[in-house]
Amino acid sequence: MTRVFRTRTPAPTWEHGLLAGSGRLGAVLHGPAQRQVITLSHERFFVPVNPRPRAPDLRPVLDDLRRAVLTGDADHAGDLLTEGLAADGYPDGLIWTDPLGICATLTLAVAGVTQELSRSTDLSLGEVAVDLRDGRDGRCAVRVITPRDDETAWVAIESDHEVVVDLALSLGGALDTALDTGGADSSAAVAVTLVGGRDGRVEAVTSEAIATVTARGAGPWEHGAQSLTSRLVVPAGGRRTVRLEVAVRTSGGTPPSPTGPTDVDWTQLRRGQAATHGRLVAASTLDLRAPRGRSTSHDPTTEEVWAAARAGDAGARLRVVEIAYLSGRAHAIAATGDLPPTLQGVWQGTWRPAWSADYTLNGNLQNGGMAGLVPTGTPELARSLLTLVLAHLDDYRENARRVFGADGMLLPSRMSTHGRANHVHAAYPHVFWTGCGGWVLRLAADLVSTTGDRTLVDDRLWSLVEGVLRFAETATVLVDGRRHVVPAYSPENTPSGAGGPITSGTTMDVAILRDAARASAVLASARGDHSLDARWSALAASLPSFRVTADGTLAEWIDEQWHEEPAHRHASQLYPLWYEPDTAFVGSAGAALRAAALATVHAKLAWRAADPTPPPGRMEMAFGLVQVGLAAAALGDAEAALQCVEWLAVDHWRPALTTTHDAGSIFNLDASGGLPALVAAMLLASTAGTLTVLPALPRAWPSGTVTGLRARGGIVVDRLAWDPGGCTVTLRRLREAAWLAPEPGVLLEAGRPFTTPGTVLPAGRVRVGVDATTIRLRWADPDEGSGLS
Repeated sequence: MTRVFRTRTPAPTWEHGLLAGSGRLGAVLHGPAQRQVITLSHERFFVPVNPRPRAPDLRPVLDDLRRAVLTGDADHAGDLLTEGLAADGYPDGLIWTDPLGICATLTLAVAGVTQELSRSTDLSLGEVAVDLRDGRDGRCAVRVITPRDDETAWVAIESDHEVVVDLALSLGGALDTALDTGGADSSAAVAVTLVGGRDGRVEAVTSEAIATVTARGAGPWEHGAQSLTSRLVVPAGGRRTVRLEVAVRTSGGTPPSPTGPTDVDWTQLRRGQAATHGRLVAASTLDLRAPRGRSTSHDPTTEEVWAAARAGDAGARLRVVEIAYLSGRAHAIAATGDLPPTLQGVWQGTWRPAWSADYTLNGNLQNGGMAGLVPTGTPELARSLLTLVLAHLDDYRENARRVFGADGMLLPSRMSTHGRANHVHAAYPHVFWTGCGGWVLRLAADLVSTTGDRTLVDDRLWSLVEGVLRFAETATVLVDGRRHVVPAYSPENTPSGAGGPITSGTTMDVAILRDAARASAVLASARGDHSLDARWSALAASLPSFRVTADGTLAEWIDEQWHEEPAHRHASQLYPLWYEPDTAFVGSAGAALRAAALATVHAKLAWRAADPTPPPGRMEMAFGLVQVGLAAAALGDAEAALQCVEWLAVDHWRPALTTTHDAGSIFNLDASGGLPALVAAMLLASTAGTLTVLPALPRAWPSGTVTGLRARGGIVVDRLAWDPGGCTVTLRRLREAAWLAPEPGVLLEAGRPFTTPGTVLPAGRVRVGVDATTIRLRWADPDEGSGLS
C-alpha cells in the first residue's frame, strides 16, 4: 500500500496545511503558492495567558447543592453553584486552560513561482512537500521533515532552475480560527526577541518559559520590521536546506547553543525517519483489499478517492478507510512525544485556538487522540498519558477537598499546565464530572496488560490508585443503601426537561468506578501489593445497578428522576462496553443490558442520520462516533460499527489527510486516534483470559488483513487475515508478559461459529508463548453473517 498521498486542494490557512511531527515538535506547511509558510510548535510550550485559581471552594454550599439535586431541582442546584463560585471570586464565565502556543514561523517567498501543482505527504517518512511550477515551465519543491524524537525541523528547497528564495523568520500566527470558543489572545502573553547574524534566532518569551528557534543554513539574517530576513539561492537542479532548531526552557534557563550541522544528506535523513517514525507507523497495517482501479497516468489524488467514496463507490469506501487508518495512526504518532496529543496534536497556527488546544479529558483524549496507541501496535507511546497526569497529584488532592469536601484525588476535565479543576460554569459544571481518575486507571491497566511492564506501577501511579479510591469512598453519598456521586455531571448533556445539567447517579460515574476496581486489580498484581483489593471490592459492591429506561435504552442517569436526552453528541452511558465489557453486560444475566445498550447505539445513529451534516446539523464531535462505534463492536453489531467508521473516514478527513472535530470543520486530532481504535475493536477483542477475532466484521469487508494488533495478556497478533471461508491468526506473547498468562490458556473465540481443522484446542483454549503460533479458523457456516447476536 502506498504511503505517499497527493492533494491539489490549496491550504490558505494553517488548518488545511500538511503536518510533520517528531512527537515533540510540530510543523505545519501551508500558504499560497508564492508564499509557503511553516509554523512551528512544541509540546512543552503552553502560553500562561489564563488565570489559574484553585478549584472553587464549594464546601459552603455543598450540603444545599446535594439536597437540591436529590430532590430533582437542577435549576436551584445551578443557582447554588453560581453562588458558590461568586463567593470564591470566580468570574462569570469559563476559565480556560493555557493554550498550546506558537514558537516561530518561517516564510519562504520563491521567486518566479506561477502556480502550486500539488501538496504531498509521505506518511512513513513523516515528510511533507509542496510541488510548485515556475515561469520557465520548471518545477521546484519545498520539503519538511521533523526527525522523530528530535527538536529540529529540516526544510529543503529544490529547483529545476536557479531560483532565489526570500526567507522571513518571525513569531507569526493568526488570531482567526474555525471556531472561537472565547479564549484570550494568547500572543498578548508572549514577548518576542529577534537576533540576527550568521544564524537567525526568534525567542518567544513568557513568564514561565522561553521557546527559542534558531534558523541555520541560510544567512546572514537581518532585522526587518517584525521579522528576520535572509536569502537563499538554489542552484539549477540542486537543493538547499535550512535547519530549524527548537528549544523550550524555563525562564531564566541557559540559552541553547546551536550544535547540529547546517546541511544534511536528505537520503540519510529519510533513512533515519524510516527506522524511527516509519517503524512506528508500520507497527500496524490494514488492507481491506480495496481495488486500486485501472492504471492511469497518475495516482488518484485524495480528493478523487474521497469524491468516489462520497458518491457511493464501494471500492473507494474501502480505500478511504484504509487511508484513514494509516494517516490517523501516522498523525497520532507524530503528535505523541513525552506528552500525549492535545486536541490539535502538537500543531498550532493561531493565538486563539478552539478549546485552548488543550488536553480535554472527558472523552477527547481517551476516545480520540490517544485511543489507537495501545491497540494498534504502539503501546509504548501511551506512557505519555502518565507523564501528563502524574505530574499534578497535589492539585488533585486540593480539588477533592475544595469541591467535594473529600479526601483522595479529583482529576479535572481539562489540563495543560496544571491539574486544578477550575473550568466550571452552571451551564458546564465540569468540576462535578468525577470520572477522569478511574478512566486513567483503566488506560494504565491496559498499558500494563498489553506490554507486561510492571515498572509502570511506580509510587506515583499507586498514589493515584489510592487517591481515586479514597475520593470515591468519601465523596459519594448513600441513597437507598447505594453509593452515588452527588452532585454529578454526565458530559456534556442535560436531562430532558431538567433545569440544568447538575444531576446525580450518572451511569458513566458508576461504570468508571466499577471498571476502576478491575483495572486496579491489574495494577495491584503488577506491583505485588494487594492492600487495596478489599476496599475496591467493597466500593464496587456498594454501587447502584445499571438501569434500562421505559423506551428500552440504557439509562444515562441511573437515578430515575432524570429523564433521557438521546439527542446529544456524547454517548457516555456506553462506557461499560468500551474496554473489557462490564460483567453486568456478560452472559445470560446481562442480556437485557446488552439489548438496552444496542438500542442506545441505534438511537444515537438514527439521531445523527436525520441530519448528517456539519453543525447546525448533527455530524459534530468525532469522538462521539467513536464512543458509539466501540459499543457497537463490543455488541457484535458490525453494520452499526461500520456506519461510525465510514462517517468518520468520509466526513472527518480533509484532502491533506488531517482530521476535523465536526464534519469538515475545526482542525482536531480526535478522529485520527479514534478511527484506528474503532477499526481495531471490530477486528479483535480481548480480556485477561479471552481473545476474540473478528467480533464485528461487516459484510462490506469480506476479505482483508490487519497486522500488529495488541491484546490484553501481552499478546501480539502479528497477522490476522480473513476471507469468506474463515480466518488465519498468528499470535505470540511478549516475554515480559509471561506473568499475565492465564491457566489453562487463552479462550479463543470469534464473531461467528468456527472450527479449527487440524488444530486441537482443548476446551477452546490455546497456549500462547513467545514463539508465534498460527491457527486457521474455518467458518462453520460460510454464508452466515458476521457479528455476535
